[in-house]
Amino acid sequence: MRSVRPLLALLLLTVAAPPIAAQRTDAISRLEAARSANPANVAALRALGVAYFKAERFAEARSVLDQARTLDPRDGVSALYAGLSAEKTGDFTAAKAAYNAYLEHGRSRRARADIQARLVALAREETLAAARAAVANEAVLSQTPGDRRTIAVPPFRFSGPDAEILAPLERGFAELMITDLSRSSQLTVLERDRMQAIADEIRLGESDRADASTAVRAGKLLQAGRLVNGSMVQLGNQLTVQSNVIDVATSQLTEPVQATNDLDNFFVLQKQLVIRVFEQLGVTLTPAERQLVDREATTNLNAFLAYSRGLLASDDGRFEDAARYFNEARVLDPGFGAAGARFQAAQTAAVGAQVSSANIESGLTGVESQTVTSAERGQLPASSSGNTLTAVAQNVNPPTVTPTANTTTSSGGEAAPTAPVRDATTSTTGTDQPVARTGTVTIIVRRP
Repeated sequence: MRSVRPLLALLLLTVAAPPIAAQRTDAISRLEAARSANPANVAALRALGVAYFKAERFAEARSVLDQARTLDPRDGVSALYAGLSAEKTGDFTAAKAAYNAYLEHGRSRRARADIQARLVALAREETLAAARAAVANEAVLSQTPGDRRTIAVPPFRFSGPDAEILAPLERGFAELMITDLSRSSQLTVLERDRMQAIADEIRLGESDRADASTAVRAGKLLQAGRLVNGSMVQLGNQLTVQSNVIDVATSQLTEPVQATNDLDNFFVLQKQLVIRVFEQLGVTLTPAERQLVDREATTNLNAFLAYSRGLLASDDGRFEDAARYFNEARVLDPGFGAAGARFQAAQTAAVGAQVSSANIESGLTGVESQTVTSAERGQLPASSSGNTLTAVAQNVNPPTVTPTANTTTSSGGEAAPTAPVRDATTSTTGTDQPVARTGTVTIIVRRP
């Protein structure tokens, strides 16, 4: 008999409480009716979008929320749920734009902090999604030649006895080349992260990735006009770096240029090579540009090796490992500014990678939280100016006592006004003049 009672209780609860799905369907039906009655009502569109999101109807949520944002670009909740819905559908570019709109207009501090962290992690997702889209659209992209002034730099290929230790320099060296080539106003150099995402998507990162035809394929996907393709070969303590400039449209290669030096002179070696690459590209640097190219981010090879390991970890989405490597680099060379910037970004990305839509929603407070709760119930928030002003005032300076309306409930269940309550002291005098009284009133104004 004991085993039957819990089952009976469960059955009674199931019968008594309507399923969550049914409640959401009812709420959506009411909000759809409200939207149909007034298609230009921002509150109705916003509430319906939130309800669609809760029901995991993300594409429909985006549609109505975008309408709400068009009608009221300053509506924070619409922007937030448009971002959440866009992320769920894999449109990370739209998600970033909507999240940034919430950062501009949203009110909830914790939700804003979560979104700021999420945006850093989302940058990688956006890059990977763009790489997948490029590969999927390769037939079209390969027919459109890139501008010859647009340059891409694939990872330089490393080979040698210490490859297990030094292989991360492939990515670090490419980043140094990109930084220096970007100093010229005559060139547009694509970001290393974009090139690496394409490289990973078409398996350019494997050991047999090196042939020029594969690099050209990556260049076409990136709409680059030319590639700076290169290799690094270690022989004892010496390193030889060689590079070709490849015309993406014709697959023609220039004569290779190279530089050889000791590993201890790694950064001198890199500067020697990049100057020769500028010559291959037909670029003459101005004196000011040459000064910028000659600057060295660091002269500490161990710091730069740690930095290169951080790039590898970051490319793989291992943000905590990346932060550790970047921190090691900045400790080894406190003047290595790029390491410090990457460390901060990796730390934030590690936090942002753990931020879910549930985390962000739980951070909503005040009017924004109430708006979402009403939408889940299929209700619209009060739209009168008085209620709106009251809500705003309470959001800025929350009362210590919950305000109550001056109403009672009639026998029919409807709210009816109560009779005004006369001051007790005035009543004792029998006149409209109250007895004189003194006292102290303390007014506390909380800082917004």
